Amino acid sequence: MQFASSDSVLFVMGLAAGPVVFLLILLVVNRVLAPRSPGEAKHEAFECGIPQGGSPWVPVNLRFSTIALLFVIFDAETVLLFAVAPAVRGSVIGAIEVGSFAVFLGFGLYYAWQKGALRWPS
Repeated sequence: MQFASSDSVLFVMGLAAGPVVFLLILLVVNRVLAPRSPGEAKHEAFECGIPQGGSPWVPVNLRFSTIALLFVIFDAETVLLFAVAPAVRGSVIGAIEVGSFAVFLGFGLYYAWQKGALRWPS
């Protein structure tokens, strides 16, 4: 019985050491085969052959994050509603629960609308 437990410990150690050894081999091969002196194009911000149009350090408008957050929230809730819909078929209580959830989402959309989160200044 003692041999079985030492064999399983060695197996687990081999499973843990295998990926580490593989990663080290890949790092060594990369170090050996990688070019040592990249050209001027490597230091540019965009390398696909199109000249850069302006500075890459332009401040981002934070309004994008609000719209993106609202989209992700309502998109996820829509997916959840479609996932729950087959289970609700024929159940009055389930229909009331899903309806109240949709009304709650509607209130959230109304609140965002009233706060101006959906208004984009020109």
